[in-house]
Amino acid sequence: MKKYILIGLFLFLGTNFINAQCFPDRHSTTWYDAWVSCETSANPNSAHGDSHWIQYDLGFVYDLYQSTIWNINEPESLNNGIENYIIDYSIDGTTWTNLGNFTLNEATGKPIYEGEEGPDFNGVAVRYILITPTSNHGGSCYGLSEVRFNIDENLSIVDKEIGFDVVAYPNPFTDELNIKIKTLLPGEEITYKLYDLLGREIFSKTTENTDSTQIIVINNNDLQLVTGIYFLELEQHNQKQTIKIIKE
Repeated sequence: MKKYILIGLFLFLGTNFINAQCFPDRHSTTWYDAWVSCETSANPNSAHGDSHWIQYDLGFVYDLYQSTIWNINEPESLNNGIENYIIDYSIDGTTWTNLGNFTLNEATGKPIYEGEEGPDFNGVAVRYILITPTSNHGGSCYGLSEVRFNIDENLSIVDKEIGFDVVAYPNPFTDELNIKIKTLLPGEEITYKLYDLLGREIFSKTTENTDSTQIIVINNNDLQLVTGIYFLELEQHNQKQTIKIIKE
């Protein structure tokens, strides 16, 4: 099974913002629904020098597959959409691997525009993605509207010193929160606790006979959480991880 991450590009150059979106795949014709760069700056990958660029931090390491890209779709600014671009990826945001050079067609400027198929990452482990456009369709700026990555739900890399990794989705969540755990110590129990912003423990539970990969479902009908920020702490074999959870 795979799931989709939609990444909205409401970004300024050099900033990272990820916005989950869903059906439909059409994109608006509004100029503000886009990432736009009109000045170059130092690229996170020094091999590209000063350039136009956008970087994403997915928050965790995922196995990435097919992508979909939407170019700038504002009718009067279609020529600012990128044409040729480079994609690099990284696990630590410092050491970059080049995926290749690619081309993106000019958008249609119509509200039914559904983007086009982008590069396939073929299951490589990725946390950071860097897009560096090298040419556009004739405009004075460079930009994109949206990017979607098809990812494997399975966690990819586990730190041997910690022994397990965890991802929670959807996050933010409304009714149900899925906690996916991958451990190097199957069979050893994992305790997970939820705290509010004041550090008050809301609940605590221990799993038994843990598999190497396990999904725990937290149902808000049982907890009755109010909208806000919470912290989920997991512990196995005296090692702990804490992640921030947002209840919508």
